[in-house]
Amino acid sequence: MKKLRFLILSIVLFITLGVMGEKGVLLQLKNGSIVGFAFSDKPTMLIGSALEIRAKKTVVSYDYNEVKRVYWGEVQPNSISSAKDNVNSDVIFRINSNSLSVFGLSKGERVSIYDTTGRLITTAISTKDNETLNLSLKTSNGIYIARTKSGISFKFTL
Repeated sequence: MKKLRFLILSIVLFITLGVMGEKGVLLQLKNGSIVGFAFSDKPTMLIGSALEIRAKKTVVSYDYNEVKRVYWGEVQPNSISSAKDNVNSDVIFRINSNSLSVFGLSKGERVSIYDTTGRLITTAISTKDNETLNLSLKTSNGIYIARTKSGISFKFTL
């Protein structure tokens, strides 16, 4: 059953990638939360044990087993929405050339970025609801892991 679901999702995504022009991707997770990723270039998606979203030099990797549905969305100033599916993101991540911006956080939410050795690179805590955090990455290009206090975790490449 999982293989059939994977095959159907792969075919649908492959067909959809060629015609979709949106630069936002919404992931509905099995825990019910919706996470959005905004890109400056048109993203493509690869599915294996991890779901990878790629846009030029940026790669976001999410554990495929945690993802329930994938939506393409329009990027707004502080959100991504899929009008066709009536889905809006709870939290938006925008990966820039040397920083990670996070929109839509609840008060007290912590976002931390680690390198692949587990070393903490930077962390920030929102002081109000719907706050935007900008986490600067002054280190070199590489692979990083972002984690929030509420349990969102993903890998990205700069």
